[in-house]
Parts: sequence; structure tokens; C-alpha cells
Amino acid sequence: MIRRLRYTPDTHIDTEDFTLRFEQKDVSFVRAEMDASGIVCYYESADILASEDIQAWITKTLEAFARKRVKERLVPRLLEMAAKRRLSVSAVRVSSAKGRWGSCSSKGSINLSLYLVLLPRHLQDYVLQHELTHLIEMNHSPRFWTRLDEVCNGKSRALRKEMRQFNTSFLSYRSVSNTNAG
Repeated sequence: MIRRLRYTPDTHIDTEDFTLRFEQKDVSFVRAEMDASGIVCYYESADILASEDIQAWITKTLEAFARKRVKERLVPRLLEMAAKRRLSVSAVRVSSAKGRWGSCSSKGSINLSLYLVLLPRHLQDYVLQHELTHLIEMNHSPRFWTRLDEVCNGKSRALRKEMRQFNTSFLSYRSVSNTNAG
């Protein structure tokens, strides 16, 4: 049975590029504020957080902030990596894709999932390099893995294996701590 995480006052996310914490405060409902590190959700009482509408609103707020963070931090890193490899990216888009971390079209357009902010930096870089390698090899042939290994210090398969412990959802992210998951 898969147990779905519920946002509670004890829920927090803490990654290099994204944080979430909850604080009880005298507010009329629930309010989220963004700062340099992430989001603080203020709530008047824990009962309010139990509402399905509030749970959905929190997820939507997290996704909006994550999208912004990917555009601010990961897109420039991707373009810098592309320049170092002398590769040309025609466009970069940030999607809410949950089935994949990124993709690359035959026209040189790269899509990045907003959920990349939940990954450790070395795995973000792996995904960025993976998609850039598709600009050279539009498949997962042995030649693709050889080229990816060239920029991943021979560790592309180990990084791919490490990626399997993460998934693209705020509701099931492993670094989320929640003592009241149910």
C-alpha cells in the first residue's frame, strides 16, 4: 500500500535549491511567503491544513516556486554546460512532467521537469548532461553512454542508478520529513 504524504506542521523539505517549512502564526487562513531559500507556509491552526483544498493549494504553490527556481538556477547551468561542450540548445522549457526529469527533442529543445529542484546538485547536473548528450546522440546506444561518461567522470551508470531512489513528486519525495504521514 502506497501511503500518501500529507502536509502537516511537521512537514519540511530541505534540499540545496528548495526548502519548505510550516510556521504557526496569527493569519486569517494559510499564507505562503517565498524567500531566497524557499517557502514558509503560515497557518493559524493545524486543522486548516487537513483540508483537501489546502493540500492542493500547497502543492500548486510548491510547483510554482520550483518552476521559478529551475528557471533561475538550472537553466543557466544547462546553458553554461552546453557552451563548455560547444553544443547549441535551441530552447529550454520547464515542465511539470512527472514521468521524466528531462527530455530533448530532435530540434535541440530541452525540457526540464520543475521537480529537478528536489534532487541533490550532482544528480541535477547528471540530468542536465544527459539531456545535452542527446543533442549529439538521440538514443541510449552504447555510444550515448560513452559520450555521457566523458562528462560524468565515467560514472553515468552509477548516477543513473542513484536517480532511481528519487521521483518527481512533492507528495512522495524522500527528503520530506513528516512525522504524521498517513
